[in-house]
Amino acid sequence: MPFLLLGFAALVILVLVSRAFSRMKTAEAARWSRILMGLAAAILGGLLTLRGLAILGAPLATFGIGLMAVGAGFRPKPSRENPSSSPGSQSISREEALDILGLDAKPTNEEIRAAYRKLMKRVHPDSGGTDGLSRRLTEARDVLLND
Repeated sequence: MPFLLLGFAALVILVLVSRAFSRMKTAEAARWSRILMGLAAAILGGLLTLRGLAILGAPLATFGIGLMAVGAGFRPKPSRENPSSSPGSQSISREEALDILGLDAKPTNEEIRAAYRKLMKRVHPDSGGTDGLSRRLTEARDVLLND
């Protein structure tokens, strides 16, 4: 009887978690998936290590902890030597900016803004993109609009 109640409780929890995931945005669901899978890997790795299989358990636990950290949003800071990481630096040429935004040789300001907006919707950090990509697009737009 206790196993039947435990199984029923697990089924109810699974249904509630599935409903919560189905209502999340994709980026948020991916974040929680990383955290939960990292937690499972860390627990399994810890159990394997305690059972004497440290050669399998330790790397698995380390991977799980790393996966949880990525899911929680911990990212390495950009290095100071990279000139494109400092805000306001315009280290790309006009040709590179045109290539980044996918524009012709003489685009109008409206074409530049439209191409920037279209690409930024895909690479913005809130949409699952990275800070580096959005910074590069902004830099390319600024170079072209300032010419």
